[in-house]
Amino acid sequence: MRTTSRRAFLQHAAALGATTLVATWAAGCAPKATPVPAEKPAEQPVAQKEEAATAAPKAAVEIRFMDRGDAIGEASRHFSRVFEEQNPGITVKNESTSWADLTTKVQTFVAAGTMADVAFQHGTFMIPELGAKGVWMDIEPLGDRDGIDWGIYWPWALDSLRLGPKGELIAGPESVHVGETVLGWNTELLEEMGFGTPSEDMAIPDFVELAAKIQTKMPETGFAVHWGAACSTNEPISRSFGGYIISSDRKTCGFSLPETQDAHRLQYELINTHKAMPGRDQILKDQKSMFFSGMLAMIVNSPNNMWTGFEEGTGGKFTLSSCQFPHGGGHKFGSTPNCNAYVIYGKSKVADEAWSLVRLLTSKDAALWMSLNPPHIGPGAIIEAWNDPKVAEVNPIYGGCAKAWNAIPAEEFGKLPVPANTRRAEFYDLYANDYAAMLYGDKPWDQANVDKLQADLQAIMDKPMP
Repeated sequence: MRTTSRRAFLQHAAALGATTLVATWAAGCAPKATPVPAEKPAEQPVAQKEEAATAAPKAAVEIRFMDRGDAIGEASRHFSRVFEEQNPGITVKNESTSWADLTTKVQTFVAAGTMADVAFQHGTFMIPELGAKGVWMDIEPLGDRDGIDWGIYWPWALDSLRLGPKGELIAGPESVHVGETVLGWNTELLEEMGFGTPSEDMAIPDFVELAAKIQTKMPETGFAVHWGAACSTNEPISRSFGGYIISSDRKTCGFSLPETQDAHRLQYELINTHKAMPGRDQILKDQKSMFFSGMLAMIVNSPNNMWTGFEEGTGGKFTLSSCQFPHGGGHKFGSTPNCNAYVIYGKSKVADEAWSLVRLLTSKDAALWMSLNPPHIGPGAIIEAWNDPKVAEVNPIYGGCAKAWNAIPAEEFGKLPVPANTRRAEFYDLYANDYAAMLYGDKPWDQANVDKLQADLQAIMDKPMP
């Protein structure tokens, strides 16, 4: 797959004609009318008119919506206004909140009983713990009641949000990806070097050889490739090698498995043997800024993270090409589901209205608007939107992902990379600290340290749910 950002963007309406379906309920049987004396036939109509004249007006409804308070939250705020236009008498109060506060403060709001009716939450980094405690509403009965077609969504996206105490579907998926599984590169830079370009069917040794050759042409402070050392980043690569850090049933750690170690050794060798990947002290600011400035020839990330802000960040200095992470030579496509999603507070007093807002936010209209308008965060979780020709023309990277994902059976997509006991933060922090120490040479990468980290990670997975 090859993508370019030089194609002219389509002119697209600032708002698509989004449609929300507010659920209606059947009215109960009306009481029987009281017989009117024959000598006073006019009294009943007069009484009805007086009752109508004195009836209290319908109360206005306010939905508190804790949206993501950055550029990625633009779609949430835009469709909050669309929802208000389509539903007179309902106001959406946006409470824009930073990623950090969405991660850490929501539990405080829930404990205090002050939680918003609807909130942005991430399926991996935010939802599991409170979801397992029954905080968020099960939306599947609401969707079934309204006749929603769940088949419009990527099935692995829905499965990754079945995080209620009994596996209930407790969030509506917005933008999605399958982990940091895309390899992107500076098109002009690699063409000028003349070593060739990567492809998804390339064998890992060939990819390493290409990276080593590219490094010989990079400036002193530049590097051929980079991906992060976080657990969520290395999980899909480990699965591509046939191993895993967190098993599919989310109860077993596989860090010490030979296949998982081979995947981690790939990163170690690119840093320490080939010097083709930056070490910890050589990463200036962050991966994206280094790539946009030309200090990195290739990066591995999710398509959304790679593409969002690309035009603005590069200023048109180069075009982006991409493919799925190389998995030829006996490897497979490794993946993890990741969803930006919307939850409804289980104690909301405006649950029906909140559900109608979530339906709009997760609709095809919203998905298309998000992908066709800056900052181009991705075509929701809607299969048809990912495969829409307009989306691929404006965002070639999404068209390439859709083509790759279409070829993979749903059951072969990876599972949520979060321990079943929901101790994600504890697990991820230990992994990041101890794996980084071995990766960057703070302590030896030997069997003793590998076995110790394996045991310590498994010990976290064996703890009871907090």
